[in-house]
Amino acid sequence: MTERSPSRSHVIISPHFDDGIFSCGGLAHQLSAAGDRVTIMTIMGGLFDGALPNTPILADLHRRWEAGVNPLRQRQLEDERASKSIGVDFMHVPLPDCVYRIVGDEALYPSEESLFADVHPADFAPRLLQGIQIPELESATTVCLPLGVGHHVDHQIARDWGMTQARDIPDKMALRFYAEFPYSSADRSTEIALQDFGTPLAPADAILTEADMRAKLQAIACYQSQISTFWASLEEMEADVRHAFTDRATGQFVERLWRFEEV
Repeated sequence: MTERSPSRSHVIISPHFDDGIFSCGGLAHQLSAAGDRVTIMTIMGGLFDGALPNTPILADLHRRWEAGVNPLRQRQLEDERASKSIGVDFMHVPLPDCVYRIVGDEALYPSEESLFADVHPADFAPRLLQGIQIPELESATTVCLPLGVGHHVDHQIARDWGMTQARDIPDKMALRFYAEFPYSSADRSTEIALQDFGTPLAPADAILTEADMRAKLQAIACYQSQISTFWASLEEMEADVRHAFTDRATGQFVERLWRFEEV
């Protein structure tokens, strides 16, 4: 086994169980294969205890996931298998996905449209996250945050929490922002997210090898619930992912990331 260097550690903040690997799983594999320690921290990674919200979006998601009687536990297990397949560590913060969050009798996010609107003013997730810290924050070589492509409420919350945490990072150049796939496949979605970010960012793309891409595809295949959500088959998933992460100018595989511009 390759000896890991304690001076090089990386944290990828993933809003949901799949976002980190879908978006930068090739980079995670590349860093891990080089001997670095990589941790994927899923922010909305908790289970749900209680009566499920009776909402159209949750019914639709459970149907699409085909994940049995305990879909969140199945999704946790998918994430564990995916992380292990590329040799990275994983952490699950015990907060439920937004479609499960309720206040009183009100489901905060009952519809597809509500997932991509502003964060609900009664949402307790941002407050609870104040007590959670990014592991190894001060010593991490890089911390990767979601850019907010697609404007999903959980992605907004994870990004903003990470930015608050980043105030304690001595070197702000250690921060990276990744474009979330598959939202990034929509026309102009990444461009809009960069404009909405408000602070100029410079490209910091990760160039992948064929081995990195194969590892990423193997990890994505572990998320069976998401395969049934986004693709008709594993073959369709592989073709779509290879296409989405191929640079049109160079033909290289690339994962899109950004960093703050140097002053």
